[in-house]
Amino acid sequence: MFSALKQELLDKIAATNDENLLQRIKEELDYFTAEGKTNVLDKLSQEDRLELETLLKEPFGHETESYDDFKKATQRWRTK
Repeated sequence: MFSALKQELLDKIAATNDENLLQRIKEELDYFTAEGKTNVLDKLSQEDRLELETLLKEPFGHETESYDDFKKATQRWRTK
């Protein structure tokens, strides 16, 4: 016998005619039930993988601005 949650989900899925919604549900289930079987990085192109590795090697926050610099840059948009 199904749990109440599982039965509720089955009923909702059976009642829908929205193919896009069904596809999204299938993709999510496929992703979460394939844990350990696939690696998301395997689906990246070599270019995307290199970009990701480069971004991961960058120091955190190196492109941030100080609050004072932000205030100066946005001064013309702030009004009282």
